[in-house]
Amino acid sequence: MNQLAIIIPAYKASFLAASLESITSQTCKDFTLYIGDDCSPYDLESIVKKHQDKINIVYKRFEANLGAKDLVAQWERCIDLNQGEEWLWLFSDDDIMAPNCVEDFYKTQKKHPEDKLFHFNINVINADGKLLHSSEQWPEHCTTKRYLDGKLSAKGFITYVVEFIIHRDIFFGAGRFQNYDLAWGSDFVSWVKFSNLNNGICTISDARISWRDSGENISPNHNSNIIYRKMKSVIRSVKFITDFAKIHHYGRPWFYGKYALGEIRRNRDILSKQQLSSLSDDYNQVNHFKFPLSFMSKILFRK
Repeated sequence: MNQLAIIIPAYKASFLAASLESITSQTCKDFTLYIGDDCSPYDLESIVKKHQDKINIVYKRFEANLGAKDLVAQWERCIDLNQGEEWLWLFSDDDIMAPNCVEDFYKTQKKHPEDKLFHFNINVINADGKLLHSSEQWPEHCTTKRYLDGKLSAKGFITYVVEFIIHRDIFFGAGRFQNYDLAWGSDFVSWVKFSNLNNGICTISDARISWRDSGENISPNHNSNIIYRKMKSVIRSVKFITDFAKIHHYGRPWFYGKYALGEIRRNRDILSKQQLSSLSDDYNQVNHFKFPLSFMSKILFRK
C-alpha cells in the first residue's frame, strides 16, 4: 500500500483538470489520490476519469452536499476515505503542486524521520496560472510559537490548508480538525495544535505549492448575519489561542488576543450595534487581557 494519501474535497470544476494534471505529473507516484465529490452540480467524474489510467485514484460522489453547511465535516469525510495510509495531505480542486512535491516530501521525511508534520512554501497564482507573488521561505524547522507569532504578526506567515502533510498519528491524536462555524479559523488553530503535538513544523524547501487566487475561492459575503457568525468563530479561535499561549507561558496576552478586535473592526460597518455589543461581550469573556470598556468602545463603535 502507498504511504501517502492525497485527498481532494471537490466541488468546483473550473480548475480541477489542472489540479489533477499537476498530481498525475508527479515524479514520484507513491501515493493514492482520493477525491470526495461534494454532490457537485458539475460533472466532476468525467474530469476524473481522464486521469484514472495515470495514477491510483479513488473517487467517491457523496449523495448530499455537506460543505455548504459544515466545511470541516466535508474535509473530514473525505479524509475518512483513506485506506490507512501513514501520511495525509488535504489538497484542493483548484491548486497546483510542483512536479517534484511528492518526491521532495519523501526525501525530506527521510532526513527528518522524527517529524510528523511537514510544510511546503507557497506561490500565489491567478486564474490564468500567472505568478502573483511568492511567500517567504520558512525556516527548516518552525517552532509552534514561531508559527503562531508569525500568523498573528502584521507581515507574518500566510498559510493555506493545502501546504501541509500530516502523519495520521498526529491528525487523529490531536482530535482531527478544529471545527468552527463556517470553518473560520479552523485551519489556523488546527495547525497550532498539530504543531504542538509534533513539536514544530518541518519545511520541505525544494518544491512549492501554487495556491490559486481565482475569484472562485470562498466568495466575500457582506451579509451581516454571515459576518457575525464569522466573528463569533474568530472569538472562539482567540479563546483557544490565548489559552494555549497562557499554558505554554508565551506571555504578551494582549498580542495573542488582539487580532479578533482587528477582524471585528474591519467589519464593523456591516455589523449592527447590537451585533457589535454582543461580540464585545463575548470577546471580553474569553480573552485573558481585559481591555478597558472605553478602549473597546473606541475600537469597535467610533468611526
